[in-house]
Amino acid sequence: MTDKNDYQFHIDESAASGYLYKKTRDGRLQKRWFETNGVYLTYYKSKKMEKLLAALSLPQVGEIKIIPPEQDPERLEGLFTIELNTRIYTLRAKSASEAQSWVTMLTKLRQEGIKAASTPQSPMAASATINVVDHGRSSDASKTEWIKSGKSCLGCC
Repeated sequence: MTDKNDYQFHIDESAASGYLYKKTRDGRLQKRWFETNGVYLTYYKSKKMEKLLAALSLPQVGEIKIIPPEQDPERLEGLFTIELNTRIYTLRAKSASEAQSWVTMLTKLRQEGIKAASTPQSPMAASATINVVDHGRSSDASKTEWIKSGKSCLGCC
């Protein structure tokens, strides 16, 4: 049985965090801790955030949208997708309203990042080529060091 506090979803006007289920390439669902970090959506195996699994640069993603229950093979609410190049990330929140909150926040951060990247003096303009970071980071490294450094790794989990 899942503890209702297990999700620990939090959203405010500038950030979101919480557990979501991410569909793997072979169709399994994996519970992962997701959080926004500036204009990045990062995810970890758990809330302990000991190992960064991936970071998506929101200004570089395509459509972020809710999937209606009738389009879900399981007919459940709370499903949404994020397009990145040829990959579509399929995520499931615990409810339709939580999924809508995620989509709204991610879309807002994506738009803010696009706007910032188009400003010539913006630090975002220099890092506009960051696409996906997909590294396991050791727990003693700064969790945002890779964002500040502009390092990237193409390839995705």
